Amino acid sequence: MTRWGDLRLIAGRWPDVPSLTGMIAELHRKSAQFAALWAEHPVRTCAAHTRAYRHPVVGPLTLTGELLVLSDDPGKRVVIYHAEPGSPSAAALRLPAAAARGGTVTAPPPRT
Repeated sequence: MTRWGDLRLIAGRWPDVPSLTGMIAELHRKSAQFAALWAEHPVRTCAAHTRAYRHPVVGPLTLTGELLVLSDDPGKRVVIYHAEPGSPSAAALRLPAAAARGGTVTAPPPRT
C-alpha cells in the first residue's frame, strides 16, 4: 500500500503535469484494483522498501531500497539498494565484482 501513497503524494505535488495525470487516469480506467486503491486516498512517503528481483546472471535477489530526497532539489530522489549482510543476496552481489577482477562467476545455489 505504501507505493500507492507515494504515488498520490507525488501527484499532489505536481497536479499540473500532463504525463502524470494522464498515467493516473489511464490506470484508473484500465484497472479496477488501481481505482479501488486510489479511492482509499493514502498519502505517505515510501522511505524504505524490500523487494525481490531476478538478476539474469546472479539469480534471485532480495534488496532493500532506501529513498533519499535531495535537499537542493526536492523533486529529485535517489534510491540506494542493499542486501542484508550475510544473506544469499549479499553473496550474490559480490559475484559481478569477482568477475571484473578476473574471478569465476557462478550463480548461487537456488533458495529453498
